[in-house]
Amino acid sequence: MLSLYRRHGANCDPKKCRCPVWCYGHAEDGTQIRESLKTRDWQRAIRRMAKLESPEAQRFKLISDAVTAFEQHILSLGSSTQRKYMNVLRQFKTYCEGTRITDLSEVTVETLDAHRAGRDLARITAQKELETLRQFFGFCRDRDWIDDNPARHIKSARNIKPAEVIPYTPGEVVRIIAACDSIGRADYERRRARAMVLLLRNTALRVCDIGTLARDRIRGGRILVRTLKTGDTVELPVWPETQAALDALPIPRGAGNEPRYFFWNGITSQRAVVGITERTLAAVFAKSGVPGAHAHRFRHTLATYLLGIGATEQEVADVLGNSPAIVRKHYAKWSRARQNRIDQLMQTAHSCTKNVQDETAPLA
Repeated sequence: MLSLYRRHGANCDPKKCRCPVWCYGHAEDGTQIRESLKTRDWQRAIRRMAKLESPEAQRFKLISDAVTAFEQHILSLGSSTQRKYMNVLRQFKTYCEGTRITDLSEVTVETLDAHRAGRDLARITAQKELETLRQFFGFCRDRDWIDDNPARHIKSARNIKPAEVIPYTPGEVVRIIAACDSIGRADYERRRARAMVLLLRNTALRVCDIGTLARDRIRGGRILVRTLKTGDTVELPVWPETQAALDALPIPRGAGNEPRYFFWNGITSQRAVVGITERTLAAVFAKSGVPGAHAHRFRHTLATYLLGIGATEQEVADVLGNSPAIVRKHYAKWSRARQNRIDQLMQTAHSCTKNVQDETAPLA
C-alpha cells in the first residue's frame, strides 16, 4: 500500500506550502516504490498514486493516445470535418502538456474551464469547440477510459444568434462573373474560374463538391451529386450558360486525355484540389471588389431567391442538401410564403378583435 507525503524544501512556508508530492510504499505485487508524482496538487497526486498502486488502473489512458484513437475513429468523416475536430483536440492536448496533465483521469471540469478561459473565441466558436470536446470525452467514456464525461457538465451558451445571412445582389453576381476573365496569367485559369462561379450560382454546391465534381454526374442537362458533408443526393438542372462553361473547360493538368473530373486530375489528394478551388475563388472575389464575398454566400443567395418565390423549407433543403431545420434557422425570414401566412393570420386576428369590440361597445 502506498502513502503520500510532501517533500518540503528549505524555504517552505507551512501556511502556503506547495511542495511536490511524493509517494512511498509497496505495490500489490510487492514492488517497493518511492518516487515523485510530478505534481503539487494533492487530489491529482491521489489519482496518480492509484495508477501506480493497482493493476486495475491500467484502464487509465494517456491523453495523447486517446486523441490518436479518436482521430482513427473519425476517418469516415469528410476531410474538412476531421480537420475541425483535430484542431480543437490539438489545442486541448497542447494545454494539457503545458499544465503537465497526461492522463484522461486527471481532466476535470475545472481543467476544461481553465482551458476554455484561455481561448479568445467568439461565442458561437466556443460553443462548437465545447460540442467537439463533449464528443471526444463521450468517445473515451464509452470505452471505459474515464469514469465520467467532464465536458457534459459545462453548460452551453444560450441565445447565440447565427451569423447574419446576406445574399448577393444581382449586380454583385455580375461583378463576380466578370472578374473571372481578369485573374491568373492564362486562359486556363480564367475558364476554370468562370465554370466554378457559374456552378456555384446554378447549384450552390459546397466548394469541396465543386472541386471534386465528376464528369459522369452531368447527364441530359442535369447534375447529380452526393454532397460530401451530408451524403444526400442532389439532382438539379444545369443552366445553359453553366453547361457552356463546362464544355469549354480545359483538361486538368496531368489528367490524361480522358479526364474523370472537371477540375481535378484524380492524382493529387482531395484536400489539395479543394485548396486550389478555394484559392481560385478567393482571387475572383478579390478582383470583383464585392465586400465580404465568399463561396458560401451563393448558397444564401439561391436559398433566399427560392424562398422568395414561394418554395417550401423542405424544397430548399432538398436543393441545398440540408435539413429543413437548418433552412428554417438561417433563411426563414426570407420566405415570402411564410410572411404571407403571418400577414393573413394577423389580419384574421385583427378582424376578430374588431368584431368583439363592436359587439361590446355601449349603445349610443
